[in-house]
Amino acid sequence: MDNRQGRFLSSLENAQEYLDLVEKHQLDSNKVANVEAYKGINYYYLDEYGLSADAFLKAIKYFKEVGDSRRLAICYHRLADTYSELQDYDKAIAFIKNSIETSKKSPENNQTTATRYVSLASYLIYDNQLNQAQIFLDSAQSLYRGIPTPLFYRRYGNLEEKRGNEKKAINYAKKAVNLCFENNETLVNTIEALHALAHLNKKYGYPQENIELLEGFLQEYALQKSYYPRLTELEDFLFDAYTETGKYKKAITLRSSFEYLHDSIQSLETAKQVGITEIRSNAAKQEAEFELLKKQDELHQQTIKAQNTLLFSALIIILLVLGVTVIIYRASKLNKKLSDQNKAQAERLIQLDAAKSRFFANISHDLRTPMTLIMGGIQKVLENENIYLDSKSEKQLSIGLKNGERIIHLTNEINELIKLEDGQMQITCQYVDINQLLSLFVEMFSSMAEIKGVHLAYSYNEIQGGTIVSIDPHHFEKVLFNLITNGLKHTQADQSVTVSLSKVEDDLCISILDTGEGIPKENVPYIFDRYYQAPDTTFKTQEGFGIGLALVKEIIDKHGAKISVESRQGHGTEFRILLKQEQAKPEEIVPLSRLDYSYEKREIFKDIDEVEADSKTAISIDSLKNRTSKIAKQTILLVEDHPEVREYIYDIISDYYTVITAPNGKKALQMLENEHVDLIITDLMMPWFDGFELLEELKNSEHLRKIPALVLSARTSEQDKERVLNNGVNDFLGKPFKTKELLQRIENLLNKTSWNNTDPSALFINSQETMNEVENTILFKVEQLILERMQDPELSVTEIADKICISERKLYRMLKKMKETTPFEYIKEIRLQQAHRLVQNNQVHSASELARLVGMKNVSNFNKQYKKRFGKNPSDFFQKV
Repeated sequence: MDNRQGRFLSSLENAQEYLDLVEKHQLDSNKVANVEAYKGINYYYLDEYGLSADAFLKAIKYFKEVGDSRRLAICYHRLADTYSELQDYDKAIAFIKNSIETSKKSPENNQTTATRYVSLASYLIYDNQLNQAQIFLDSAQSLYRGIPTPLFYRRYGNLEEKRGNEKKAINYAKKAVNLCFENNETLVNTIEALHALAHLNKKYGYPQENIELLEGFLQEYALQKSYYPRLTELEDFLFDAYTETGKYKKAITLRSSFEYLHDSIQSLETAKQVGITEIRSNAAKQEAEFELLKKQDELHQQTIKAQNTLLFSALIIILLVLGVTVIIYRASKLNKKLSDQNKAQAERLIQLDAAKSRFFANISHDLRTPMTLIMGGIQKVLENENIYLDSKSEKQLSIGLKNGERIIHLTNEINELIKLEDGQMQITCQYVDINQLLSLFVEMFSSMAEIKGVHLAYSYNEIQGGTIVSIDPHHFEKVLFNLITNGLKHTQADQSVTVSLSKVEDDLCISILDTGEGIPKENVPYIFDRYYQAPDTTFKTQEGFGIGLALVKEIIDKHGAKISVESRQGHGTEFRILLKQEQAKPEEIVPLSRLDYSYEKREIFKDIDEVEADSKTAISIDSLKNRTSKIAKQTILLVEDHPEVREYIYDIISDYYTVITAPNGKKALQMLENEHVDLIITDLMMPWFDGFELLEELKNSEHLRKIPALVLSARTSEQDKERVLNNGVNDFLGKPFKTKELLQRIENLLNKTSWNNTDPSALFINSQETMNEVENTILFKVEQLILERMQDPELSVTEIADKICISERKLYRMLKKMKETTPFEYIKEIRLQQAHRLVQNNQVHSASELARLVGMKNVSNFNKQYKKRFGKNPSDFFQKV
């Protein structure tokens, strides 16, 4: 009772006396929890937020023990308010969410849930998470069935004030005040609404409005002693308004009439501080007594422990002897069993490794036969002078032949790796001048580096003892080729790759250092593993099969040398090889003039590595297929990193449309700034700025989101399709594709005239026809999910939205549009329809059973909702049966 009448100090004293009584008689946890909760409330109103938080945490602990979900949810809510006063909004948000989740375990009305949503929105506003706050305020209002309350208007006003919307903030505050007077709200709610509006009027410079708002009210309620603090604040607002408008006499009269309020508040504050000081003193005293009792208890426990040790020491020794004997016996048996298992597992691993090697060997061998037939046929057509080929056809056949050679080269690398693993490949070491070999490599790759804009350099100083090493030149050439080309591939323009040779102790050290993207720390230990590819990399093209570095490691190991790698993501990577320095006569040194392996591989991949990635300018090409002039003028932006694939697609569509090209997403965005484009065709896997990032930029642009997009990619998994569709894609076509299908899909997209591109929060940009189809599909998924979880009373709108991968706000808008209802009401409707079917089919015999089958725990509320929906109680049907 003291608590409710505002006598918080007295209430705290009574609560402490009760806790002492509970401790003395060891009463149940439920009563202790209630008292701690009341203490927390009293401390809160006394502005002792630290003590308040401690009390609520104790109450929460006890309520968890007794399983009281309703009071636990209330305590979480109170604790959130406490942390909000301490301006620890992260904790406040976390605890109010705990309150909302806990309240789901016990039946609560919509008003209580809405109140907690409003509190969560308040904390989010304080924490500047304004969009999230808007969502929870909207959800709270929907639980009130859209009926506004002064509290909602006040919170919407707070939100708009934070956003800097002066007019909206003031309008909401005015609505709150008007609603208080219209509904005869409690005086405390009316005062809070007036305070909020007066604050905004003062902030935005409307003193006359504050005079009109507060003058009459304060004259009527000035003597309400229970609300001294807020009334004095209103008096301050009115006083400031008088002085700002030059009404000094009224200001002096007002201040004189309210002087007793300030004196009363000062007296109350003094008494409050005295009480708080006493409370703090008692709390410190109790803490000291508790520590003393704790130390006495520890001494007592130590004494008991020492006595027990003496009493049971002899027994323990006997048990230990017996236990050791048993353990030794069982350990010997277990070791034998484990040894047998390890041996069997080792043999199995060897068999699996051999089987995998045989599998890859067979694959590489089996590929050679069909590739020989394919390449041989293409070669004969190209060399047959009796067959006429136009330039485009000859070019495409040449590209096919070159890519066949690349596949053969990859199968050769697999075979070499397997031979190295099996010890079948011999390493024939010879004396080589490693300085000369490195110079040849840097010279050979200088043109590739120059085209990319990468600075490639070789650093070498005179080394005492010479630069002769004993290596297999042919195989070691593969090592250097892989490391240097990797460095060039993973660097951008204006970055550098430096090859250097130095001496470290008694060894020669080869270093290949690049300033490129680097390797994530967690991926570094695995880069030499066979067939390993880093899951996340900026460089997302020509990823290969994870063979190159594995082959490098095997060759280095065969030479008895060492290789290591150091890398920092965003800073670059360095590979270091340590080779033993050798001495040899001049005639024993193998002369090097040409790098056969490297030149052969460069020729095979030259069209990919050295094609300058400049985008084509827009070139108008007349239609060759009798298309209308309107279609012929339409422009397509083709975004593809692989030059040959880019040229191939360009050749297909350039007969019908104006085509401009870009090698990656970054260049594409630059071109879109200057070029008018009717359709975008993009790959997903591209270097530096991939298709996913491009689609995200298009979606976020007010102008560019209106351009339809077609993804053309070798990544055809359902996960990739879903990801791109949710990022603004209108169609998806996998590689390889048929020419006719590509042209048909382009025509379909360009002929669509009504795109739903005006709503930035749409699920994805698409035609209205497709949008309706997708929304119907989503609605079907929602229905299926509700039916699958029909008996689960904990099923929530949040969980449904998460399951179907859309936001709660999107789900709310979609159901409002398609069903003219809210998600909460939609779930309830499906539950009631299912209950009606069960009743009509005579599948249940009681209302409680029926409520349980449709996931509604409160039987009386279920009966009420059922009757409201169908006009009869469920029991009416049972009686007929």
